[in-house]
Amino acid sequence: MLRRQVRILMLTLLALLPAASAHAVLTPTTATVAWTAPGDDSLSGTAAQYDLRLSSSPINASNFAAAQRIVGVPAPHAPGTAESFLLTGLTPSTSYFVAIKTADEVPNWSGISNVLTFTTPASTDSIRPAPLAIALGNLTDVSVQLTWNATGDDSLTGTAAAYDVRWSTSSINDANFAAATAVSSGVPAPAAPGTPQSVTIGGLNRTVDLYFAVKVRDGVNQWSAISNVVAAPHILDTAPPATPSGLTAAKEVAGVHVHWNANAEADLAGYHVFRAIDATGPWTQLDGSVLATNDYTDAAAPDSSSLYYQVSAFDQAGNVSARSGAFHLWLKAGNITALKLQPAYPNPSRASDPVTLPLDVPVTGAADGKLVILDSAGERVRTIELRGLTPGVTPITWDGRNDSGRSVAPGVYRAWLTVGSTQQVSKLVRQP
Repeated sequence: MLRRQVRILMLTLLALLPAASAHAVLTPTTATVAWTAPGDDSLSGTAAQYDLRLSSSPINASNFAAAQRIVGVPAPHAPGTAESFLLTGLTPSTSYFVAIKTADEVPNWSGISNVLTFTTPASTDSIRPAPLAIALGNLTDVSVQLTWNATGDDSLTGTAAAYDVRWSTSSINDANFAAATAVSSGVPAPAAPGTPQSVTIGGLNRTVDLYFAVKVRDGVNQWSAISNVVAAPHILDTAPPATPSGLTAAKEVAGVHVHWNANAEADLAGYHVFRAIDATGPWTQLDGSVLATNDYTDAAAPDSSSLYYQVSAFDQAGNVSARSGAFHLWLKAGNITALKLQPAYPNPSRASDPVTLPLDVPVTGAADGKLVILDSAGERVRTIELRGLTPGVTPITWDGRNDSGRSVAPGVYRAWLTVGSTQQVSKLVRQP
Protein backbone atom coordinates (compact mmCIF):
# COMPACT_ATOMS: atom_id res chain seq x y z
CA MET A 1 0.00 0.00 0.00
CA LEU A 2 2.89 2.35 0.78
CA ARG A 3 4.54 1.81 -2.61
CA ARG A 4 1.33 2.66 -4.45
CA GLN A 5 1.00 5.93 -2.46
CA VAL A 6 4.57 6.91 -3.34
CA ARG A 7 4.00 6.25 -7.01
CA ILE A 8 0.82 8.35 -7.14
CA LEU A 9 2.51 11.29 -5.38
CA MET A 10 5.46 11.16 -7.76
CA LEU A 11 3.24 11.01 -10.80
CA THR A 12 1.35 14.06 -9.60
CA LEU A 13 4.53 15.88 -8.76
CA LEU A 14 6.16 15.46 -12.13
CA ALA A 15 2.96 16.21 -13.97
CA LEU A 16 2.70 19.59 -12.24
CA LEU A 17 6.31 20.75 -12.04
CA PRO A 18 7.75 22.75 -14.93
CA ALA A 19 10.59 20.20 -14.83
CA ALA A 20 12.52 19.92 -18.07
CA SER A 21 10.79 22.97 -19.57
CA ALA A 22 12.79 25.44 -17.48
CA HIS A 23 15.16 26.44 -20.24
CA ALA A 24 17.63 25.14 -22.82
CA VAL A 25 20.91 26.89 -23.65
CA LEU A 26 21.59 26.15 -27.32
CA THR A 27 24.51 25.97 -29.74
CA PRO A 28 24.37 24.41 -33.21
CA THR A 29 25.45 21.02 -31.74
CA THR A 30 24.62 21.19 -28.00
CA ALA A 31 21.77 22.02 -25.66
CA THR A 32 21.79 22.43 -21.87
CA VAL A 33 18.47 21.35 -20.39
CA ALA A 34 17.50 22.18 -16.79
CA TRP A 35 14.88 21.06 -14.25
CA THR A 36 14.17 21.07 -10.53
CA ALA A 37 14.84 17.89 -8.56
CA PRO A 38 11.70 16.28 -7.06
CA GLY A 39 11.70 14.10 -3.92
CA ASP A 40 11.74 10.37 -3.37
CA ASP A 41 8.29 10.42 -1.72
CA SER A 42 6.45 13.43 -3.08
CA LEU A 43 8.57 16.43 -1.93
CA SER A 44 10.60 14.60 0.73
CA GLY A 45 13.66 12.36 0.45
CA THR A 46 16.05 12.09 -2.48
CA ALA A 47 15.08 10.16 -5.63
CA ALA A 48 17.32 7.39 -6.98
CA GLN A 49 17.67 7.98 -10.74
CA TYR A 50 16.62 9.93 -13.82
CA ASP A 51 15.67 8.66 -17.27
CA LEU A 52 16.30 11.47 -19.78
CA ARG A 53 15.13 10.87 -23.36
CA LEU A 54 15.81 12.71 -26.64
CA SER A 55 14.08 12.41 -30.01
CA SER A 56 13.72 14.31 -33.27
CA SER A 57 9.98 13.54 -33.21
CA PRO A 58 7.38 14.32 -30.51
CA ILE A 59 7.60 12.29 -27.27
CA ASN A 60 4.61 11.13 -25.22
CA ALA A 61 3.91 8.53 -22.55
CA SER A 62 3.36 5.73 -25.07
CA ASN A 63 6.56 6.23 -27.09
CA PHE A 64 8.85 7.49 -24.29
CA ALA A 65 10.77 4.19 -24.14
CA ALA A 66 11.44 4.31 -27.89
CA ALA A 67 13.23 7.65 -27.69
CA GLN A 68 17.03 7.76 -27.30
CA ARG A 69 18.08 7.31 -23.67
CA ILE A 70 20.80 9.74 -22.65
CA VAL A 71 23.62 8.10 -20.69
CA GLY A 72 25.70 9.83 -18.05
CA VAL A 73 22.88 11.78 -16.37
CA PRO A 74 23.90 12.29 -12.69
CA ALA A 75 21.82 10.87 -9.84
CA PRO A 76 19.18 13.19 -8.37
CA HIS A 77 20.05 15.66 -5.60
CA ALA A 78 17.87 16.85 -2.73
CA PRO A 79 14.37 18.09 -3.57
CA GLY A 80 14.33 21.60 -5.00
CA THR A 81 17.90 21.44 -6.31
CA ALA A 82 18.40 22.99 -9.76
CA GLU A 83 19.60 20.20 -12.08
CA SER A 84 20.99 20.48 -15.62
CA PHE A 85 22.63 18.32 -18.30
CA LEU A 86 24.52 19.10 -21.50
CA LEU A 87 23.26 17.26 -24.61
CA THR A 88 25.99 16.90 -27.24
CA GLY A 89 26.30 15.58 -30.78
CA LEU A 90 23.23 17.44 -32.04
CA THR A 91 22.72 18.53 -35.61
CA PRO A 92 22.41 22.24 -36.53
CA SER A 93 19.01 23.57 -37.63
CA THR A 94 17.20 20.52 -36.23
CA SER A 95 14.16 20.30 -33.95
CA TYR A 96 14.43 18.07 -30.85
CA PHE A 97 12.09 16.86 -28.10
CA VAL A 98 13.23 16.07 -24.53
CA ALA A 99 11.38 14.48 -21.59
CA ILE A 100 12.38 12.97 -18.27
CA LYS A 101 11.17 10.47 -15.66
CA THR A 102 12.27 9.92 -12.06
CA ALA A 103 12.45 6.73 -10.00
CA ASP A 104 12.89 5.90 -6.31
CA GLU A 105 14.99 3.03 -5.00
CA VAL A 106 12.34 0.30 -5.58
CA PRO A 107 12.23 1.48 -8.42
CA ASN A 108 8.80 3.14 -8.67
CA TRP A 109 8.83 5.31 -11.81
CA SER A 110 7.05 8.64 -12.11
CA GLY A 111 4.96 9.59 -15.07
CA ILE A 112 6.53 11.46 -17.97
CA SER A 113 7.40 15.15 -17.41
CA ASN A 114 6.24 17.89 -19.69
CA VAL A 115 8.06 17.75 -23.06
CA LEU A 116 10.68 20.38 -23.90
CA THR A 117 10.95 21.30 -27.59
CA PHE A 118 13.82 23.26 -29.10
CA THR A 119 15.55 23.82 -32.43
CA THR A 120 19.31 24.06 -32.68
CA PRO A 121 20.52 27.20 -34.43
CA ALA A 122 22.10 27.12 -37.84
CA SER A 123 25.86 26.74 -37.98
CA THR A 124 28.16 29.23 -39.60
CA ASP A 125 30.22 26.23 -40.70
CA SER A 126 28.62 25.14 -43.95
CA ILE A 127 31.60 23.28 -45.41
CA ARG A 128 31.59 19.53 -45.06
CA PRO A 129 34.76 17.45 -44.69
CA ALA A 130 36.23 16.23 -47.96
CA PRO A 131 35.65 12.51 -48.60
CA LEU A 132 38.49 10.12 -47.98
CA ALA A 133 40.37 8.14 -50.61
CA ILE A 134 40.85 4.73 -48.98
CA ALA A 135 43.00 1.79 -50.05
CA LEU A 136 43.64 -1.79 -48.96
CA GLY A 137 46.67 -2.41 -46.73
CA ASN A 138 47.78 -5.69 -45.18
CA LEU A 139 45.43 -8.65 -45.66
CA THR A 140 45.31 -11.88 -43.65
CA ASP A 141 42.98 -14.87 -43.53
CA VAL A 142 40.79 -13.06 -40.96
CA SER A 143 41.58 -9.32 -41.26
CA VAL A 144 41.69 -6.40 -43.68
CA GLN A 145 43.64 -3.17 -43.21
CA LEU A 146 42.34 0.09 -44.67
CA THR A 147 44.70 3.05 -45.23
CA TRP A 148 44.08 6.71 -46.09
CA ASN A 149 45.42 10.23 -45.73
CA ALA A 150 43.33 12.42 -43.43
CA THR A 151 41.19 15.16 -44.96
CA GLY A 152 39.99 18.27 -43.07
CA ASP A 153 37.13 19.58 -40.98
CA ASP A 154 36.21 22.07 -43.69
CA SER A 155 36.99 20.25 -46.91
CA LEU A 156 40.81 19.99 -46.75
CA THR A 157 41.49 22.40 -43.85
CA GLY A 158 41.26 21.92 -40.10
CA THR A 159 40.97 18.62 -38.24
CA ALA A 160 37.76 16.58 -38.49
CA ALA A 161 35.96 15.09 -35.49
CA ALA A 162 35.38 11.40 -36.25
CA TYR A 163 35.35 8.59 -38.81
CA ASP A 164 32.56 6.12 -39.57
CA VAL A 165 34.10 2.95 -41.04
CA ARG A 166 31.73 0.35 -42.51
CA TRP A 167 32.01 -3.04 -44.22
CA SER A 168 29.59 -5.38 -45.97
CA THR A 169 29.46 -8.58 -48.01
CA SER A 170 27.75 -6.61 -50.79
CA SER A 171 28.77 -3.37 -52.47
CA ILE A 172 28.26 -0.17 -50.43
CA ASN A 173 26.72 3.12 -51.66
CA ASP A 174 25.07 6.21 -50.16
CA ALA A 175 21.71 4.49 -49.89
CA ASN A 176 22.88 1.43 -47.93
CA PHE A 177 25.90 2.87 -46.07
CA ALA A 178 24.02 3.02 -42.74
CA ALA A 179 22.97 -0.63 -43.11
CA ALA A 180 26.57 -1.86 -43.45
CA THR A 181 28.42 -3.16 -40.37
CA ALA A 182 30.06 -0.38 -38.35
CA VAL A 183 33.64 -0.89 -37.12
CA SER A 184 33.74 -0.06 -33.41
CA SER A 185 37.29 -1.05 -32.49
CA GLY A 186 40.61 0.44 -33.51
CA VAL A 187 39.32 3.37 -35.57
CA PRO A 188 41.70 6.32 -35.05
CA ALA A 189 40.64 9.88 -34.33
CA PRO A 190 41.13 12.15 -37.34
CA ALA A 191 44.53 13.78 -37.62
CA ALA A 192 45.78 16.87 -39.45
CA PRO A 193 45.02 16.89 -43.19
CA GLY A 194 47.44 14.71 -45.15
CA THR A 195 48.42 12.50 -42.20
CA PRO A 196 48.62 8.78 -43.14
CA GLN A 197 46.14 6.75 -41.06
CA SER A 198 44.82 3.21 -40.99
CA VAL A 199 42.53 0.74 -39.24
CA THR A 200 42.73 -3.07 -39.13
CA ILE A 201 39.39 -4.85 -39.10
CA GLY A 202 39.65 -8.35 -37.61
CA GLY A 203 37.41 -11.36 -37.14
CA LEU A 204 36.36 -11.41 -40.80
CA ASN A 205 35.35 -14.34 -42.98
CA ARG A 206 37.73 -13.94 -45.90
CA THR A 207 36.15 -16.75 -47.90
CA VAL A 208 33.62 -14.20 -49.28
CA ASP A 209 34.13 -10.86 -51.04
CA LEU A 210 34.13 -7.91 -48.61
CA TYR A 211 33.47 -4.21 -49.31
CA PHE A 212 34.61 -1.17 -47.28
CA ALA A 213 33.79 2.56 -47.16
CA VAL A 214 34.31 5.47 -44.75
CA LYS A 215 32.64 8.80 -43.95
CA VAL A 216 34.15 11.77 -42.07
CA ARG A 217 32.30 13.96 -39.50
CA ASP A 218 33.22 17.53 -38.60
CA GLY A 219 32.71 19.47 -35.36
CA VAL A 220 29.13 20.45 -36.18
CA ASN A 221 28.10 16.92 -37.13
CA GLN A 222 28.22 17.39 -40.86
CA TRP A 223 29.19 14.25 -42.69
CA SER A 224 31.36 14.01 -45.77
CA ALA A 225 30.27 12.20 -48.85
CA ILE A 226 31.03 8.50 -48.87
CA SER A 227 34.61 7.55 -49.71
CA ASN A 228 35.50 5.36 -52.63
CA VAL A 229 34.48 1.76 -52.03
CA VAL A 230 37.29 -0.81 -51.92
CA ALA A 231 36.77 -4.56 -52.24
CA ALA A 232 38.84 -7.28 -50.61
CA PRO A 233 38.38 -10.33 -52.86
CA HIS A 234 37.71 -13.61 -51.16
CA ILE A 235 40.51 -16.07 -50.61
CA LEU A 236 40.23 -19.77 -51.31
CA ASP A 237 40.26 -21.64 -48.02
CA THR A 238 41.99 -24.98 -48.49
CA ALA A 239 43.25 -25.49 -44.93
CA PRO A 240 41.29 -28.15 -43.00
CA PRO A 241 40.52 -27.80 -39.29
CA ALA A 242 42.74 -29.50 -36.74
CA THR A 243 42.09 -33.16 -36.01
CA PRO A 244 39.73 -33.38 -33.01
CA SER A 245 41.41 -34.55 -29.80
CA GLY A 246 40.42 -35.98 -26.44
CA LEU A 247 37.89 -38.47 -27.83
CA THR A 248 36.10 -40.58 -25.21
CA ALA A 249 32.99 -42.75 -25.16
CA ALA A 250 30.92 -44.20 -22.34
CA LYS A 251 27.84 -46.40 -22.19
CA GLU A 252 24.80 -44.66 -20.70
CA VAL A 253 21.08 -45.38 -20.40
CA ALA A 254 20.26 -43.42 -23.56
CA GLY A 255 23.05 -45.06 -25.57
CA VAL A 256 26.76 -44.43 -26.00
CA HIS A 257 27.80 -40.87 -25.12
CA VAL A 258 30.70 -39.71 -27.31
CA HIS A 259 32.64 -36.57 -26.31
CA TRP A 260 35.76 -34.79 -27.57
CA ASN A 261 37.58 -31.48 -27.16
CA ALA A 262 36.03 -28.60 -29.11
CA ASN A 263 38.02 -27.20 -32.04
CA ALA A 264 38.99 -23.52 -31.91
CA GLU A 265 38.83 -22.51 -35.61
CA ALA A 266 36.79 -19.34 -36.24
CA ASP A 267 35.28 -20.84 -39.43
CA LEU A 268 34.44 -24.22 -37.89
CA ALA A 269 31.13 -25.56 -39.19
CA GLY A 270 30.74 -28.83 -37.31
CA TYR A 271 31.81 -32.44 -36.80
CA HIS A 272 31.22 -35.95 -38.14
CA VAL A 273 31.06 -39.01 -35.86
CA PHE A 274 31.94 -42.51 -37.13
CA ARG A 275 31.43 -45.98 -35.63
CA ALA A 276 32.81 -49.43 -36.40
CA ILE A 277 32.54 -52.88 -34.82
CA ASP A 278 36.11 -53.73 -35.82
CA ALA A 279 39.22 -51.53 -35.65
CA THR A 280 39.77 -51.98 -39.39
CA GLY A 281 36.22 -50.97 -40.29
CA PRO A 282 34.01 -50.62 -42.14
CA TRP A 283 33.16 -47.22 -40.59
CA THR A 284 29.65 -45.75 -40.55
CA GLN A 285 28.97 -41.99 -40.31
CA LEU A 286 26.40 -41.53 -37.56
CA ASP A 287 25.39 -37.84 -37.76
CA GLY A 288 22.64 -37.20 -40.28
CA SER A 289 22.91 -33.39 -40.23
CA VAL A 290 25.41 -30.75 -39.17
CA LEU A 291 26.66 -31.63 -35.70
CA ALA A 292 27.66 -28.29 -34.17
CA THR A 293 28.61 -29.44 -30.66
CA ASN A 294 31.40 -31.66 -29.36
CA ASP A 295 28.96 -34.22 -27.91
CA TYR A 296 27.01 -37.01 -29.56
CA THR A 297 24.75 -39.77 -28.19
CA ASP A 298 24.73 -42.96 -30.24
CA ALA A 299 21.22 -44.09 -29.38
CA ALA A 300 21.34 -46.92 -31.94
CA ALA A 301 24.58 -48.58 -30.81
CA PRO A 302 24.49 -52.25 -31.89
CA ASP A 303 24.67 -55.19 -29.48
CA SER A 304 28.37 -55.95 -29.64
CA SER A 305 31.15 -56.80 -27.21
CA SER A 306 32.91 -53.56 -28.15
CA LEU A 307 32.68 -50.58 -30.52
CA TYR A 308 35.14 -48.15 -32.08
CA TYR A 309 34.50 -44.41 -32.56
CA GLN A 310 36.24 -41.67 -34.55
CA VAL A 311 35.50 -37.95 -35.08
CA SER A 312 36.44 -35.44 -37.80
CA ALA A 313 35.86 -31.67 -38.08
CA PHE A 314 34.87 -29.60 -41.10
CA ASP A 315 34.85 -25.84 -41.78
CA GLN A 316 32.56 -23.45 -43.63
CA ALA A 317 34.51 -23.94 -46.86
CA GLY A 318 33.91 -27.69 -46.70
CA ASN A 319 37.45 -28.66 -45.70
CA VAL A 320 37.47 -31.82 -43.58
CA SER A 321 40.11 -32.71 -40.99
CA ALA A 322 41.77 -36.07 -40.57
CA ARG A 323 39.83 -38.39 -38.30
CA SER A 324 40.79 -38.67 -34.67
CA GLY A 325 42.39 -41.79 -33.33
CA ALA A 326 39.84 -44.53 -32.71
CA PHE A 327 38.44 -44.89 -29.20
CA HIS A 328 37.78 -48.54 -28.29
CA LEU A 329 34.78 -48.93 -26.00
CA TRP A 330 34.12 -52.29 -24.36
CA LEU A 331 30.42 -52.80 -23.78
CA LYS A 332 30.72 -56.02 -21.78
CA ALA A 333 32.59 -56.96 -18.57
CA GLY A 334 31.39 -53.79 -16.91
CA ASN A 335 31.08 -55.65 -13.57
CA ILE A 336 34.64 -57.01 -13.70
CA THR A 337 36.93 -54.59 -11.91
CA ALA A 338 40.15 -56.63 -11.64
CA LEU A 339 42.01 -59.48 -13.32
CA LYS A 340 41.19 -62.68 -11.39
CA LEU A 341 41.85 -66.39 -11.91
CA GLN A 342 38.75 -68.21 -10.68
CA PRO A 343 38.78 -71.75 -9.14
CA ALA A 344 39.34 -74.51 -11.68
CA TYR A 345 36.67 -77.07 -12.56
CA PRO A 346 36.43 -79.96 -12.23
CA ASN A 347 38.92 -80.04 -9.40
CA PRO A 348 39.94 -82.70 -8.52
CA SER A 349 39.82 -84.04 -12.05
CA ARG A 350 40.86 -87.23 -13.79
CA ALA A 351 44.33 -87.14 -15.31
CA SER A 352 42.90 -88.04 -18.69
CA ASP A 353 40.30 -85.24 -18.72
CA PRO A 354 40.78 -81.52 -19.42
CA VAL A 355 40.45 -78.94 -16.64
CA THR A 356 39.16 -75.39 -17.10
CA LEU A 357 40.37 -72.27 -15.29
CA PRO A 358 38.02 -69.26 -15.80
CA LEU A 359 39.84 -65.91 -16.07
CA ASP A 360 38.04 -62.62 -15.34
CA VAL A 361 39.44 -59.90 -17.63
CA PRO A 362 38.46 -56.26 -16.87
CA VAL A 363 38.06 -53.58 -19.52
CA THR A 364 41.44 -52.10 -18.55
CA GLY A 365 43.21 -55.49 -18.43
CA ALA A 366 46.38 -56.32 -20.35
CA ALA A 367 45.97 -58.01 -23.73
CA ASP A 368 48.55 -60.85 -23.46
CA GLY A 369 49.75 -63.28 -20.78
CA LYS A 370 50.60 -66.93 -20.09
CA LEU A 371 49.60 -69.82 -17.83
CA VAL A 372 52.42 -72.05 -16.59
CA ILE A 373 51.65 -75.53 -15.13
CA LEU A 374 54.16 -76.72 -12.48
CA ASP A 375 54.33 -80.19 -10.92
CA SER A 376 54.73 -80.88 -7.18
CA ALA A 377 58.51 -80.55 -7.50
CA GLY A 378 58.16 -77.11 -9.02
CA GLU A 379 59.17 -78.26 -12.51
CA ARG A 380 57.45 -76.66 -15.48
CA VAL A 381 55.46 -79.15 -17.48
CA ARG A 382 53.32 -76.94 -19.73
CA THR A 383 53.16 -73.27 -20.87
CA ILE A 384 49.91 -71.96 -22.39
CA GLU A 385 50.32 -68.62 -24.18
CA LEU A 386 47.40 -66.21 -23.83
CA ARG A 387 47.09 -63.82 -26.75
CA GLY A 388 44.54 -61.07 -27.30
CA LEU A 389 42.66 -61.39 -24.03
CA THR A 390 39.36 -59.51 -24.25
CA PRO A 391 37.22 -58.15 -21.41
CA GLY A 392 34.86 -60.66 -19.92
CA VAL A 393 35.28 -64.24 -18.70
CA THR A 394 37.88 -66.14 -20.71
CA PRO A 395 38.00 -69.94 -20.12
CA ILE A 396 41.56 -71.35 -20.16
CA THR A 397 41.71 -75.10 -20.72
CA TRP A 398 44.59 -77.46 -19.87
CA ASP A 399 44.24 -80.84 -21.49
CA GLY A 400 46.55 -82.57 -18.97
CA ARG A 401 49.50 -82.85 -21.36
CA ASN A 402 53.02 -81.44 -21.14
CA ASP A 403 54.78 -79.30 -23.73
CA SER A 404 55.78 -82.49 -25.60
CA GLY A 405 52.15 -83.59 -25.91
CA ARG A 406 52.37 -86.48 -23.47
CA SER A 407 49.86 -86.99 -20.65
CA VAL A 408 51.18 -86.13 -17.19
CA ALA A 409 50.93 -88.40 -14.15
CA PRO A 410 48.29 -87.99 -11.45
CA GLY A 411 49.32 -85.68 -8.62
CA VAL A 412 49.19 -82.12 -7.33
CA TYR A 413 49.95 -79.30 -9.79
CA ARG A 414 49.96 -75.53 -9.64
CA ALA A 415 48.77 -73.21 -12.42
CA TRP A 416 50.64 -69.86 -12.41
CA LEU A 417 48.96 -67.02 -14.32
CA THR A 418 51.08 -64.05 -15.45
CA VAL A 419 49.42 -61.06 -17.16
CA GLY A 420 51.51 -57.91 -17.23
CA SER A 421 52.81 -57.42 -13.70
CA THR A 422 50.00 -59.51 -12.17
CA GLN A 423 50.61 -63.09 -11.01
CA GLN A 424 48.03 -65.49 -9.55
CA VAL A 425 48.10 -69.21 -8.73
CA SER A 426 45.54 -72.01 -8.59
CA LYS A 427 46.01 -75.54 -7.15
CA LEU A 428 45.04 -78.48 -9.39
CA VAL A 429 44.58 -82.09 -8.23
CA ARG A 430 44.82 -84.78 -10.94
CA GLN A 431 43.53 -88.24 -10.04
CA PRO A 432 43.94 -91.62 -11.80
